[in-house]
Amino acid sequence: MTIDITKNIEIEKIVLGAILFNEDSFWDVIDILNMDLFASEDHQKIYVVINELAQDARAIRPHIVAGRIGSLSEGKDPEAYLSMLLHVAAREENLPLRDYAFELRSAATRRRVIALAENMIKTANNPKADADQIVDRASERLADISREAKIEHESTVSSTLAQIVHTASNSAGKGIALAPCLRGLEEMIGFFPPGSLVLWGGGPGSGKTAFAMQQLLFTSTADPSTLFELEMENTSLVARSVAGDTGVKSRDIMRGLRDEQFEALIAAQAKFSDRKLRIVAPSKMDINQIRSRAYAHKRKFGLRMLAVDHLKLIERHTKNRMDPVERAYENARDLKSLAKDLGCVVIALCQFTKAARQKETPEPEMEDFYGGSLEEHADLMLANFNRHEWLKKNPPRTNQAKAKEDHQAQLRMHEGRIEVYKLKDRFGTPRDRRVFHWDGATTRYADIGGYQATMAFDEMPDLDHGV
Repeated sequence: MTIDITKNIEIEKIVLGAILFNEDSFWDVIDILNMDLFASEDHQKIYVVINELAQDARAIRPHIVAGRIGSLSEGKDPEAYLSMLLHVAAREENLPLRDYAFELRSAATRRRVIALAENMIKTANNPKADADQIVDRASERLADISREAKIEHESTVSSTLAQIVHTASNSAGKGIALAPCLRGLEEMIGFFPPGSLVLWGGGPGSGKTAFAMQQLLFTSTADPSTLFELEMENTSLVARSVAGDTGVKSRDIMRGLRDEQFEALIAAQAKFSDRKLRIVAPSKMDINQIRSRAYAHKRKFGLRMLAVDHLKLIERHTKNRMDPVERAYENARDLKSLAKDLGCVVIALCQFTKAARQKETPEPEMEDFYGGSLEEHADLMLANFNRHEWLKKNPPRTNQAKAKEDHQAQLRMHEGRIEVYKLKDRFGTPRDRRVFHWDGATTRYADIGGYQATMAFDEMPDLDHGV
């Protein structure tokens, strides 16, 4: 006998019967059930009436439900059918109602996946259908199914504390948040809380991707991590990120490697073999595909940190052309939801606009993140600033020797340094800054000592070059 795991009519009967027997049971499973979970149309009708009565704060009585459901299939008498449901539920001892409700949810998800697969097969056999569009639409539908399969739980203070205790007890003394990769960053932000969205911005060449990759390599020594790299090619990204360990640059790979460089790469391969980092690097990707892939990584490998490079490159399929600022806003909102749903840290890199890079005062501000509209979605906002490069592009607008000397002194002072600004922190002080050593050849950051590493906003150098 073949059992259809997508339709469990007997469990549907038990669940409905249990609610009819004791209406308080409805509130135990309201966060799990909905009409579409029932495969039987008769059971869908019964559940709709039960839900309407409950939402209207009216008693859920079998005779009231029978009088409201109308006709049932095959001429079944409503009162007699509800009586049968009560009898079926009464036979169950220590009824695991929530477990049964979860089984209905699982069966409904299976039905939707099967329907999607059948539609994909039918469309794939149509020679006029575009193969890439078939894949994209299937990805969107899978993302929808994944979202709808997830349950939004209500909780009490006590149950939430129990969850915290359980999570903390499984973290082996590490804490439930993720640690930053450098001491200076830790001093500034403390930690990366699970479920948080980190917006990390800067102009081109300010080292955003390098810092994100360094953080991911650090985190992935113990915690599963994923990078969605939509800008750089994967080989160049990885070669650049491990150049400090191998001494091999991307250009060396393009030109051809010497024997000692081959050996260095093989040694690095062994060194990084235990990293729990997966890199997804397609030429383009929409927000639904990112969400679907993130859920898959969570289920298969676990996922504690996710990074996207960068925010404006995430595509959105809409009927009307979407403004880049609006697209970034919507992407930030969806990534924040994804962080909460998966309970992981999401780092979204942001490329500052040309107007932000050409403003009179060069230091980063919230408004540089596409006009500041993204701030409401972010838990933490960080921004890189390469003052040395800015000074090179903005020499003194005077021929005075003193101004030129001061400019050269500033260039020497800030060479090999990247400033990281904290513009928002939902969990700590709102504004701060740290300066890090930056090795452009190996794209590696390091902590530095002295006043430069902790210079406050009011201690920033005077960059008035005169007229």
